[in-house]
Amino acid sequence: MDMSSFTVIGENIHCTRIVKLGGKHTVELPGGGHGLAFRYRDEDRILRVPPDWGERSPAFGSGKVKHVALAIHQALNGSGEDCTAGQDYLAYAAERQIDAGAGYLDVNVDEYSNDPAERGQTMRWLAEFLCARYDVPLSIDSSSAETMADGLEASRKEAVLPMVNSVSLERVEYVDLIRDFDASAVVSAAGKKDLPTDVDGRLANFEQIVGLLEAAGVGRDRMHLDPLVFPISTEPMHGRNFLAATAEAKRRFEGAHLCGGFSNVSFGMPQRKLLNMVFVYLAIEAGASSGIIDPTSMPLEAIAAMDRTSEPFRLAEAFLTGEDMYGMEFIAAHRAGKLD
Repeated sequence: MDMSSFTVIGENIHCTRIVKLGGKHTVELPGGGHGLAFRYRDEDRILRVPPDWGERSPAFGSGKVKHVALAIHQALNGSGEDCTAGQDYLAYAAERQIDAGAGYLDVNVDEYSNDPAERGQTMRWLAEFLCARYDVPLSIDSSSAETMADGLEASRKEAVLPMVNSVSLERVEYVDLIRDFDASAVVSAAGKKDLPTDVDGRLANFEQIVGLLEAAGVGRDRMHLDPLVFPISTEPMHGRNFLAATAEAKRRFEGAHLCGGFSNVSFGMPQRKLLNMVFVYLAIEAGASSGIIDPTSMPLEAIAAMDRTSEPFRLAEAFLTGEDMYGMEFIAAHRAGKLD
């Protein structure tokens, strides 16, 4: 499969991202406390967790380290090596995705702070930090129009335009931001009050939001239509319906890109990497040309090289398309070690 024209929207610079305390990414420090181990520019580094981090991040109390939020906090508030480690950790996260083929870096700071002013300042700082170092454009992800505007303003360059993630009938105010900043956009099939799971509902919502974007002068070449990916663990036809909606949207909205947050499909299931990679493969066959994925765990060359005649691929495909209802054969094969 040729994936040379597939655009990766790298998804990992989010303040929601968590690693487990005591897991492979964390270490206990000699003088007490904890840190995150990472390797940057051929040097082993530690991002220290400050003693009062639990007050800033309540998730820490249940053994969860929001590592991107931690890096931002140390970069902005730490001194000496803590500040440097925070900046270098963010650079490490960005460069891993860029080296793996990311065409955009998706950034989200919504969970960094409950204070709108601090959230906006943080988004502006992070966008400026990344844009000063890398030519890869940013995809700004926020549920706040004000934070979105801060990120777009800070990340816009003359030759590299940012992306909005995402606009929908639920967020029509983002249409003006896309127009004003000449941005590209992930265009979600979400409705004003619902998330349609059927093909017709998705396409009806696309008709409305694409119409609003076109009326604002946004060309289809700047639209990445996202029909919405739902977990197959909750409904066995979610994968099939997404693929059908992708194929029909590709036909109906000529000139637009088709996109998706593909890792959502495998939530709650074993062999998530296999399911995600096969789903990307099938989505590309259906017409997708971009995706919100982690290219470090799902390299494009590995997806392109998949053997669709192999047993793991065939079992995953059957599960994803509803042929293997509820994944009974897939789960049995996993338990028998046939998917490893």
